[in-house]
Amino acid sequence: MRHYQNIYQTARELKGLTQETAAERLDISVESLGAYEQDRRRPPDSTVLRMIQLYDVPYLCYQHIAAGDLGGMLPEVQSKPLEQATMRLVRLIGKFAKTGRLDQLLEINEDGVITSEERPLHDAIMAELREIMATYLELDCAAQKESAQCGGNRD
Repeated sequence: MRHYQNIYQTARELKGLTQETAAERLDISVESLGAYEQDRRRPPDSTVLRMIQLYDVPYLCYQHIAAGDLGGMLPEVQSKPLEQATMRLVRLIGKFAKTGRLDQLLEINEDGVITSEERPLHDAIMAELREIMATYLELDCAAQKESAQCGGNRD
């Protein structure tokens, strides 16, 4: 069974900061930080922005938005090892190029109108692009985790 760990706590711990030190640098109380890390309260965007800067974890922005009301608008991003995410992204981009999807997308959209005949192909291409985008985000997350675990901490 996997142990759940809060996204804000994970980011802070990857940076190697105690709650006390992080709270002081974020200019918030230890109690507030604890509430965010125990899912008792959702931090305001302005606090998350300071966390991203302090912890040096840009991916926290995506995680914060995905966990909120707008989360349903974002592609699902899974945690994957760096190598796996890289290979998947390269494979998907290669397949997209090899099947001529870019030319098809240009042909469909160049006149500014998507006809009912073009709609199924356009929707399929957009689904492939969403998958590529989600895989890019998985790679970005994996790279950030790798950096943090391999000397990314500067404190």
